[in-house]
Amino acid sequence: MVSGIAASMNAIQAVAERFNRTGRNIANLNTDGYKADRVDFGEGPQPGTVQANVSVDLTPGPVRADETENGLEMVEMSNVDLAKEMVNMMVDKRSIEANLKALKTADEMLGTIIDIKS
Repeated sequence: MVSGIAASMNAIQAVAERFNRTGRNIANLNTDGYKADRVDFGEGPQPGTVQANVSVDLTPGPVRADETENGLEMVEMSNVDLAKEMVNMMVDKRSIEANLKALKTADEMLGTIIDIKS
């Protein structure tokens, strides 16, 4: 049971990391030249755990022409895809809910075992 609790807590932490990075990406949606953070999940250091791997998405953002005192200049906009970020937020919300339910179930099972033993 304790390993189930640890695995659920570990998964919640990994999903929270992506949730935080998604918020940062959305906050910088209109920042020229901003490169979005991407979070991929991989196997953690212990069996049955997950790890958040953060990287920067180096794909170029759209370009727009800005009128400056030197004439027209091409400015790269942010490469954040708002639709993708919103989908990530919905998936992350459900992932946290599922892991909280698993955590609650493991806690109840552990409580039942302790009651039986005492």
